[in-house]
Amino acid sequence: MPERNSLATINAKGLYYKALNRQIRACFSRNQQAVVLRNVLGQRYIGCGLSDRRAIEIHGTPGQDLGAFMNGTKLIVYGNAQDGVGNTMNDGKIIVHGKVGEIPGHSMRGGKIFIKGDVEYRAGIHMKEYLEKIPVIVIGGTAKDYCGEYMAGGRIIVLNLDGRAGSPVGSGLGTGIHGGAIYVRGAVEVHQLGIGAVIAPMDDADASFLKRTLDEYAADFGCNLGRISSADFTKITKKGHRPFGNLYSPAMNLKTTQPRHFNLTPPCAFACPTGIPTPVFFNLIKDGQLKEAQLLMDEYTPFRMSVCGAVCPAPCMEACSRNALDGPVAIQELARTYYPSYAPVVARKKHKELISIIGAGPAGLSAAWQLARRGYRVRVYEKTDNIGGKIRRAIPKDRLPDEILEKDIRRIRTLPIEFFEGTAVDSKKMAFIYDESDAVVVATGAQLTKKISYPGGERILPGLSFLTDINDGRPMDVSKKEVVIIGAGNVGMDIACEAWRLGASKVTALDIQKPLAFGKELETAKKRGTKILWPKFVSSLDEKKIHLTDGSPLKADVVIFSIGEVPDASYLPESVYVDDRGYIKTAERSFQSNDPKVFGCGDIVKQGLATDAVGSGRLAAMEIDGFLRGGKFFYPEKNPVGKRRIRFAYFGGEEEETDRCISCGTCIFCDRCVENCPQEALSRNGEIFTVDSERCTLCYTCVGVCPRGVIQTEDLPGATSGN
Repeated sequence: MPERNSLATINAKGLYYKALNRQIRACFSRNQQAVVLRNVLGQRYIGCGLSDRRAIEIHGTPGQDLGAFMNGTKLIVYGNAQDGVGNTMNDGKIIVHGKVGEIPGHSMRGGKIFIKGDVEYRAGIHMKEYLEKIPVIVIGGTAKDYCGEYMAGGRIIVLNLDGRAGSPVGSGLGTGIHGGAIYVRGAVEVHQLGIGAVIAPMDDADASFLKRTLDEYAADFGCNLGRISSADFTKITKKGHRPFGNLYSPAMNLKTTQPRHFNLTPPCAFACPTGIPTPVFFNLIKDGQLKEAQLLMDEYTPFRMSVCGAVCPAPCMEACSRNALDGPVAIQELARTYYPSYAPVVARKKHKELISIIGAGPAGLSAAWQLARRGYRVRVYEKTDNIGGKIRRAIPKDRLPDEILEKDIRRIRTLPIEFFEGTAVDSKKMAFIYDESDAVVVATGAQLTKKISYPGGERILPGLSFLTDINDGRPMDVSKKEVVIIGAGNVGMDIACEAWRLGASKVTALDIQKPLAFGKELETAKKRGTKILWPKFVSSLDEKKIHLTDGSPLKADVVIFSIGEVPDASYLPESVYVDDRGYIKTAERSFQSNDPKVFGCGDIVKQGLATDAVGSGRLAAMEIDGFLRGGKFFYPEKNPVGKRRIRFAYFGGEEEETDRCISCGTCIFCDRCVENCPQEALSRNGEIFTVDSERCTLCYTCVGVCPRGVIQTEDLPGATSGN
């Protein structure tokens, strides 16, 4: 290091990475030749883009992309380093006295990275060289899978100085290599080699390079490597002169196999019954466009606090690609965190048409929300004294407290919607509503508990009534009683939890099949002591017991049905066709009944989660808008991105929860495809990507480097393979 008076010392403890990097540049602007950083912990981009021939000494653990785009500076790390060390580095040197995370030397074009310990996955991915610039990575320990993936040049040395047993490298070694070389001190089996990689003989030039580089490495780390010779190494390089020459054949059909750029449906949005494009929501937040992010959510749901944030079992999180890496993004928590502080936006242009909605549950309110925002006159009829439907009356308060639901309800009530609460709709009232409306939405859900007639079954209680009586302040007395629930779905688990809360001594749920309950409801019910038995079939009941077909009796002071509900369609006009169970029949991918003026949504069309009801209400509103405006309704297509197309090597260690979203299938214009195309065939103008057919050689490098699976090689149906 230079003399003391030319040194600057910075205490990085608690410093935001941007502030730290500004201080480093300020030191260099004062002609100080070196900077010593103390107490570094996770600050990113240290040394990023620096071209000064000076030094930075780092004590602690720097964050991602250490030395990214660096062009001459020397970095010395006394500790471990995280992912992306030397990302797209052009010149300079990075010395790490510890271990390094994933993708060190990613797209490295020059300079050297010396690492004392091990590295994780994909070391040296997309390394390249140009003229006299030959990048070098030396790894003192071992390397995991896909070391040297897609190398186009440069040198990687794996030393295995600790002499660990077995091969010091993982599988996929040199996958797609078409330039450069990898030197491994130790055994390399053929099955470890990636496509296009081969074991090659060493020559004098290799021996000279190894001696020169290892001498430099030993000097930097103060160790003796004199015992190591070139004979200890296995050399891996490309197969032949043009290992992927067959991909460059001009005889291939460019029109059908040329890479294409288009967004696909991310796993979270594909699993979400409402179809919320979560990655777009998060990307707007990351760009500081908070109001735009909240306006986007308003296009999909008015229930982001209650349904999305509390009640929904979160299939989006279950489908999240991060489950394969380090756990799902906290989508529900973020939906609550970024709740809007303003009233919803209503279209300036008002329509004269009146739309009446029967039922103020999640489906009906969702439809009302969308139609009122579009400028329609909307009336909502609800037989109870308050809007909310089952999410207000049937969901236990510990899962959905009133204050949480009311936050959403208050926003809905700010819209110009006329609510007729405490108004039951019978056939006569329905005829009046039908005549005065331009369209009618039926969203009364499924309210009648299904029943099975067992001998002695007169004492079985309907599960929905059990729950609604609790929320209406009339809980049944089950204290010190043994409760048996017939049906073990999520509603059955809610009943079980409420029975425990009301003092039941024992709660058992029976089902004829593997229980459909899942998520928080099942977990909570089991935690409180609920016993679930299946497959079990009831034969009869007496005053104290349930008798099962296997001959075993089960004590039951209280028996509750929870095998689902069916709709009450008795008030509908004869012009609306319903099936024998009371469900409104609609065409596939439509919410319009055979009476073109009447639409159905929610459980009266098809039973599902509360989130399903919200989504169907939204789509029904869109179809009604098209119907009244003389347009056409197009049911949204979902084309899921294959999870095998997500490049997990690019992700991990993010600090902010929104940054953890991979944006699967959603382009964020990172330009990796453009920058890594060896033929410069890809270009981008704003959001428009263009592939030059004359230059494109079908090497699919762009497909391989796209972190999010947006670049595809085939037409849309084939692009989703490998889910």
